[in-house]
Amino acid sequence: MKKIFTLFIFGTLIVGPVFGITICAKNNTYVGVLKKNVAGQSSEYNNTGKIWKIDYGYKVVTGIAACNEITGTRGVAKTNLFTSATDAGEQCWCKMEPVTAYGYEAGITSYWVFFNTYADASTCASSCTEACMNAMKSDTSFRSAVFEAVW
Repeated sequence: MKKIFTLFIFGTLIVGPVFGITICAKNNTYVGVLKKNVAGQSSEYNNTGKIWKIDYGYKVVTGIAACNEITGTRGVAKTNLFTSATDAGEQCWCKMEPVTAYGYEAGITSYWVFFNTYADASTCASSCTEACMNAMKSDTSFRSAVFEAVW
């Protein structure tokens, strides 16, 4: 019994941290592992379409951005967020979503996650999409928040 307990503790200490850096994501269109600590290798965005794409090497993730008047806290997800085709506010929100313009009709969908407040709606409209892409590519804590917001 002591041997089994020792093996359990050893396994928890060694394997536990590894699982802390990954997320097992399952929604209607994707089942797999998202690695929170892996930065994107390449990325692109289209501000006109408010879309972005990141290649992590093991998985390509696409998403969208939106500016509105709904305030939030950086990295906190919101299950219901009403957006429009036109940016109308200084609050920048990011979301993983399949983007057909990049050739993805199936993929990962997350709730909206708050990124930043800009000085005005014009600055948000011109900056939010690229900011979402860069945060998802390089910011481990923000990427983790979005990965954990998969529905």
